[in-house]
Amino acid sequence: MYAVLARAGISLEQWVIGERLEAACRLLTSPRHVGLPVSAVAARCGFTSPSHFSRRFRTAYGVTPREWRRLRIQGAAASPRAEG
Repeated sequence: MYAVLARAGISLEQWVIGERLEAACRLLTSPRHVGLPVSAVAARCGFTSPSHFSRRFRTAYGVTPREWRRLRIQGAAASPRAEG
């Protein structure tokens, strides 16, 4: 796995962090988990430190996890729903 990732130009640590951050994005915007505190999202995604999680999240996405959640939920509420 190290060799495959090295050929892709990323380290195993970078890949793992990326996967964890993507999982956090899904949890933060999931209607099922809307009441879950950001620190709990961090823990569920394998981050032992909420502050480390917030720093990595902000570096990756340009906003804090709390801002991400607020912006995504507001955007979903503003989007018209398809009538079926």
